[in-house]
Amino acid sequence: MSHLVVTTPAGDPSLAPIGALRVAAGLPSGDASRDAELDELGKRISAEIVDACRIAVGEGGEPTLRKETLTETFSGCCDEVLILSRRHNVKITSVTENGAAVAIDARGLKSEAGLLERWVNGARSRWTANEIVVVYDAGFETCPASLVGVVTDLARIRLSQAAVDPLVKSTRVEVADIDTVQTDRWVGSVPGSGETGLPAEIMARLSRFINPVV
Repeated sequence: MSHLVVTTPAGDPSLAPIGALRVAAGLPSGDASRDAELDELGKRISAEIVDACRIAVGEGGEPTLRKETLTETFSGCCDEVLILSRRHNVKITSVTENGAAVAIDARGLKSEAGLLERWVNGARSRWTANEIVVVYDAGFETCPASLVGVVTDLARIRLSQAAVDPLVKSTRVEVADIDTVQTDRWVGSVPGSGETGLPAEIMARLSRFINPVV
């Protein structure tokens, strides 16, 4: 059981730089004429990806995959491994047990997975304390190319389908004495998308960033 606080929020939650979004919109990377629109689109897509990846929400900031400083407090702990709520590029600033500082062995941190082990005198031991406080950085300062690619591909889809209603299944037009238009809509999720609302192919590409349900 833990409580997560965002000590220093990410400065920019967007997962793709504006230059990449310009190219996705068919603009030269230096053309800033649609930056306001593309910036909002990038933030919206980034938020959808964060939700789909089940990134933990911390008090004091919106969830993100970008680099943040976090303070996580574990209560009544008696485990071999602390599972940090955030992962990717984890760097530990400090750890205290019941207020006393704990030295962290380099072998104890699994940075990508966000796992923290306790080592004493060269041997792994259990975390046993009423309260353990971990201050750490987690997230990407520069997003991986694979993640940027997902954002830009989604941006291309959204921009190309901006005038199309994705809930329309089919439209039939009869030209007789009077025109008749019949529109059938999908009930439930749009085919090709799962519970997250993102296409299955996109979710497969995000597999590295999806937090498991514990």
